[in-house]
Amino acid sequence: MRKVHLISVNEPLVYDLALTIQQKGYEVSVSGKNLSDADFADFAENSCTCHGEGWFPEKLTKDIQFVVLGAGVKPDNPELMRAKELGLLILSIPEFVFQRTKGKTRVVVAGSRGKKTIIAMIACALQKMKMPFDYALTSKIPLLEGRIHLSYEARIAIIEGDEHITSALEKRFQLEFYRPHIAVLTNLLWTSATDHDSPEAYHSTFRSFASSIEREGKLIYYEADPAVKQLADSIREDITSMPFGQHEIVEQEGQTFLHTRYGDYPIHIPNRFFLINLNAARLACRQLGIKDADFYQAISEYSLSLQS
Repeated sequence: MRKVHLISVNEPLVYDLALTIQQKGYEVSVSGKNLSDADFADFAENSCTCHGEGWFPEKLTKDIQFVVLGAGVKPDNPELMRAKELGLLILSIPEFVFQRTKGKTRVVVAGSRGKKTIIAMIACALQKMKMPFDYALTSKIPLLEGRIHLSYEARIAIIEGDEHITSALEKRFQLEFYRPHIAVLTNLLWTSATDHDSPEAYHSTFRSFASSIEREGKLIYYEADPAVKQLADSIREDITSMPFGQHEIVEQEGQTFLHTRYGDYPIHIPNRFFLINLNAARLACRQLGIKDADFYQAISEYSLSLQS
């Protein structure tokens, strides 16, 4: 059985990845700090080896196939240093996700706002159409179990593009690794929490993201954001760029409807960005083979369920 070790399992994405890998037949060991009794019980129940609170470099052995680092692992982490000494293959989460989704159509949703909602809408439509998909997320979405799901049968992978540093070994930013076939880019709003020193550095990362789109890929972008519009205008010629804005609605007898060429669909609008996010998800789903009419039906049912 193949062995894998994950460092910093106290990070939610690393935690979910450990359980996912174990279910795929790996022999999994994990380590981390600030773990609870419930965490230890969960690891034991899922046959993941955890030697206790903290780091145990002496437990790493040469027969480990690869080591996966959480984003918060420091360069002087004892287990990381031991893995280097042993010459083990060391991967960040984005590197691992990319390796496992190489043969799939990768949809990466990135930007400062709306990623979670757009991914939830795409997932809702795919589920409605019974189209299997994998996913790797930094957010928790109620429609989906855990933050990561990897399978052999799914031909689609939905990835949340995070703009933070990847790992202690790799100073690139996470969304630069995924090489999407379909990229969704919302707005760009720099803050110091993004791991970037300036707005220009922040925008540069997203230009790198756009440049990483696979050949003949698609860029679905929010046309009302000047920085995003400028980025889309300078995209490679082989990439098809598709702008999105706010979807049209109508009011009838106190009820709100999406106004479409296929008819009007009842809709619940929980916030002012909902109709913008909806158009982004619609265009992404269209590229995945979902007809607009089917998307509208799925999202109408989904949005109305949010009222209950």
